[in-house]
Amino acid sequence: MLLARPLGGQPAAGLLRLLPPAHTLWATRWTHAAGQLQQCAAHSSQPAAGGGGEAELPPPTGPLVGFKVVDVGQVVAGNMCGALLAYFGASVIKVEPPGRGDALRHLRMADPTGTSLWWRSYGRNRRCITIDLHNEEGREVLRRLANRADVLVENFRPGVMEKWQLGPKDLKPELIYTRISGYGQTGPKAQLPGYASVCEAFGGFRYLNGFPDRPPVRPNISLGDSLAGLHAAFGAVMALLHRTRSGGGAAGQVVDASISESLFNMLEGCVPEYAASGKSRPPSGSTLTGVVPSGTWKCKDGVYVIIGGNGNSVYNRLIGAMGRPDMGIENPRFATDALRCENEREILDVIEDWVARHTSEEVMAAMNAARVPAGPILSTADICQEPQYLERGMIQRGAPPAGGSEVTLPAMVPVLHGTPGSTRWAGPELGEHTEQVLKEELGMDDAEIARLRECGAI
Repeated sequence: MLLARPLGGQPAAGLLRLLPPAHTLWATRWTHAAGQLQQCAAHSSQPAAGGGGEAELPPPTGPLVGFKVVDVGQVVAGNMCGALLAYFGASVIKVEPPGRGDALRHLRMADPTGTSLWWRSYGRNRRCITIDLHNEEGREVLRRLANRADVLVENFRPGVMEKWQLGPKDLKPELIYTRISGYGQTGPKAQLPGYASVCEAFGGFRYLNGFPDRPPVRPNISLGDSLAGLHAAFGAVMALLHRTRSGGGAAGQVVDASISESLFNMLEGCVPEYAASGKSRPPSGSTLTGVVPSGTWKCKDGVYVIIGGNGNSVYNRLIGAMGRPDMGIENPRFATDALRCENEREILDVIEDWVARHTSEEVMAAMNAARVPAGPILSTADICQEPQYLERGMIQRGAPPAGGSEVTLPAMVPVLHGTPGSTRWAGPELGEHTEQVLKEELGMDDAEIARLRECGAI
């Protein structure tokens, strides 16, 4: 459900107090009348996320409804993949080790129960069961679940699933076997452990990110893991499409996604540029090599703004809005992007001087009037109160299926206008759906489930 936006000046800590009640969804719009923001909320007939027992789980929505996924992925990359598939309608069974659960449950800030808020976000819309994959009977339970599924997701070190006789050749041929690793399933580095921080460097991202005269910089998010999960989910959906078009049968395949190659996939023209010139594109700070002007500037009020003036027509409007039409494309020194790159310092100095003499509000007004792409640098607090995000439903909330505190969650994208995904509940408790899944999917009775618990398989 959508957040009600705090009124101007409301501290971020007051955000949750302004959320609509848990039992209803709200569509929230904001209008400006007589200088004040007014909330226009309309009820939706869709049931609320969370707040009930297993029987009250709301039905899935989205293009993947009807597909079954068994997810043994871990921490960030695997959970990102599983969360995306679940958000867009797949029925996802999340498998975790008994007792401790997924490591993501214990990372960063926790809710009142001690469970990570990160888990509440990435664990959404999935049913959670516990299976000990070090136990042969536990592995047999997973084998049976996988052979009833369309997709399996895993991000163990390459070879681990084969050691457990749970590799692609051990399961049904129709299965879309989705694998995430640091470096891929093959090659001389395949067996190495692959954390995102290391793989971001191996994939070329860390070399480019930062300033030429300083050490490489990492972003304060697990970018490589999230990109790998996104690539894996995309690969799984493509493989499902291929299998569906082939008429089913034995048209399953392995989806081999790696963290390092997910970053490598973002390198734009770096590879052909190196092949042609013998030079690697260098780090460029807050600018973009070969595209001028594009950068970050500090306004008179201390606020930083991003301005992108690349392209002849946009550049002309930008430089005109700053009172320097003499530096437009009619001037042969600035007529093309290549020429502007040669005279980059002169252009950037003009922009820096102009921005420094104006407040951020004045800068944005001038750029918007000139139709020049520009914007502020938003914090998470800014995003959670930004009408653009609220209007598009990007800030949602839901509770774990067993009840408890509601959690504010980011929507998952893209927005599909015909078959949208949805947040139906926040990440469940450890093993919350073990009995339900074993009974519904495998037809087990209470005695069999009790026996598996007794031997430590679940």
